[in-house]
Amino acid sequence: MFYSNDFFADDLEIPKNIKFEKPKFEIDTLTIREHNTLEIKNDSQPGIYEYYFWYKPSKKGELYVKASEITQNIPLSKQQIKEKSLIKVKPNDNLQLFHKIFTIYEGDWGKPYGSKISVYFKPDNKPEQKLIEKNYMVEGWMR
Repeated sequence: MFYSNDFFADDLEIPKNIKFEKPKFEIDTLTIREHNTLEIKNDSQPGIYEYYFWYKPSKKGELYVKASEITQNIPLSKQQIKEKSLIKVKPNDNLQLFHKIFTIYEGDWGKPYGSKISVYFKPDNKPEQKLIEKNYMVEGWMR
C-alpha cells in the first residue's frame, strides 16, 4: 500500500555525543583537497545527495558509497546507493575528484536523522575496503 509519509525517522533520536556534518549547498571543486577527502552536497531535493571524493587510485577497481542510520546501524537504500554511486577507477599518479549522485529513500523531508556515509574501494578480484566514513544529518527522499 502507498503511504504519503515514510515513518522511518519518526522515532529515531539524534545522539548528542556524536558530531554530525550537514550536507553543503555548494562545493568548491577548484580547491585541491587532501587524499581521501569526502564532502556531501544537497542536490535538487531533500534525500538526494552528491558525493565528492578526492582520491589517488593505486589499483583498478570500483568506488562506491554505503550509508547507514547511526543509532541502529540500519543500512540505507543499500543496493540503490551502491548502484548509483559506483565509479570505475584506474590507477593514476594524480589526485582525482570523483563525483556522483545518490538517493536515500528512508525517511521524509523535514525529518533529519543521523547517518554514517562511507566510501568503499573494491579492487578487481579482491575484497572491498572502507576508505573513509563521516557522520551526516540526512533526510529521506519523498517519492
